[in-house]
Order: sequence, then C-alpha cells, then structure tokens
Amino acid sequence: MRKDFFSEIDEQCQSIALIGMPGSGKSTIGKLLAKSLGWQFVDTDDQIQLQAGSCLQDILDQSGYLFLREFEETALCKMLIRRRTVVATGGSAVYSQKAMKHISRNTIIIYLQASVPILLTRIDNLDNRGIACEPNQTFEDLFSERSLLYQKYSDLRVDCGKSTVGQSVAQVSAQLYDYLRTDRSDETR
Repeated sequence: MRKDFFSEIDEQCQSIALIGMPGSGKSTIGKLLAKSLGWQFVDTDDQIQLQAGSCLQDILDQSGYLFLREFEETALCKMLIRRRTVVATGGSAVYSQKAMKHISRNTIIIYLQASVPILLTRIDNLDNRGIACEPNQTFEDLFSERSLLYQKYSDLRVDCGKSTVGQSVAQVSAQLYDYLRTDRSDETR
C-alpha cells in the first residue's frame, strides 16, 4: 500500500470498529490494521475481562449469557473511543442497540465476514471460548441470528473468509479508502 493511501484514511476517519463472529479475525486483523495506520488498538473482550476480573467463559459459567451481554453493553457504553483507534468488539456487541449507537458516533463500523465452515476451522476452543449464546444454541443458529445484526450496524462489509491476514488487512484498507472517498451526504445510519 502507498503511504498516501494510509494518510488519506488517517485524515478522514476518526476511528474504526470491527464487528463479526468469533473467528472472523477482528483481533488479528485489527492489530495489524492499527499498526499499518500507526493507530492504537483496543480489544473490547480484553477490556471486559479486565473490568470483570475474570475470563469471558468464567462470566458465562457463573452468571449466564444474558449477564455477559449486559456487562458488555455497560462496558461499551462507558468506553471513550479516542481518535485514531481500531476497536475489535466482542461478537455479541451487536445485541445492544445502545452500545452500537455509542460506537457508531465516532467510528466507521466494518463487518468482517466469513462462512460457518471457515469460522469453525479457526476456532479450536468453541466450548470454552466465552461465546455469549443461549444454552444449546448451535454455532450455525448463532451465526444466522447475528449475521442480520452485523449487516444492520455495519458501514462496510469485508469477506475475510478465504484471505490471509495480510490480504484481509489490505481488503479492509482498500474498502475503507473507497468508502471515505464516496459522497454519503444523503445517508443516515
């Protein structure tokens, strides 16, 4: 990528939030994207675990998935998203309209997409990963449920399923660059 390409993104974009299913690459792609832009990186799952003093799976085991979603909503709504930051959200952030409204005020929201089979090959600890879902809900059902919400809240959608991490960062950057160069004065989120 050319240097002016990243300069254009840096000048026109306050911050970026990545949404998507577990295994879509939010944290991995987010770290590399932030590094390529010279920005900060924040993983909201890490922030939640720090605030709770325990891992996501422990929160789920002790208090249930609804409590984890509420805790995540509170943490996201209190989060100050600084300029020049790439934020990797938890997969269940989209269940909270309030949190997504807060995030959308200062970010361009990018949905990292991948198919269920690809996601499942990337997740080696599905049973103890800390995924906020109903008891006995299948990953496929969760994917169907969340996909609609990811689409609803995203400004951009990038298919990262068959790409390497480097290719995915390049795709995100290119789509973001194109998005910033498009007149969206008639759009409302």
